[in-house]
Amino acid sequence: METKFQTSFIPKNPAIPSQTVVMGRQTSVVRSSGLLNLIAGLIFAMIILVALGLFGYKIVLNRQIEQAGADIDAASTAFQPDKIRQIIDENARMIAAKNLLDKHVATSKIFLLLQNLTVKKMRFSDFDFTNKDGQVLLKMKGESQTYNALAEQGDIFSKNDFIKSPEFSNFTLKDNGYITFDFSATIDPDLISYKKALDALPTGQ
Repeated sequence: METKFQTSFIPKNPAIPSQTVVMGRQTSVVRSSGLLNLIAGLIFAMIILVALGLFGYKIVLNRQIEQAGADIDAASTAFQPDKIRQIIDENARMIAAKNLLDKHVATSKIFLLLQNLTVKKMRFSDFDFTNKDGQVLLKMKGESQTYNALAEQGDIFSKNDFIKSPEFSNFTLKDNGYITFDFSATIDPDLISYKKALDALPTGQ
């Protein structure tokens, strides 16, 4: 009797459904997508934080600029520009007054000097005075009773520090016995300086 065997194929391990493989791929894709979303979210959050930081810095910077402007205005007010301009104007006037004072002359000092130095037998007339470029020139006509008085006068003038290069000329003997002459000399500018006269005053006058 022939023995019949029934041929059958039974796999030792259960077959993995194709659907399971597909589901595994979907899970991997889902996980990758979630990671990308997380990274994108972090980058977006960082961008937001940076933007907020820049906005905040802009506000702080604007406040600092405003404060600096306020400080400048306060400093300008403290310096009092009107007062400064007033001081500058007053200083300019004082400089102008000083220049006028330096150039101003006191001719009366010459008359006082001649009054103190002229001898009794002498007299002067026709007073001519010029002050040009700091050089003071004096010209006069005079009359002397005697030649001795004339010589004495010349000696007195030559010894005075304010009278430079005294010169007598054009002598003429008049009928009355008087001697007429011309006189010229250079005067020290310090004698007629109004500023020097003020400086010589005692303190407090």
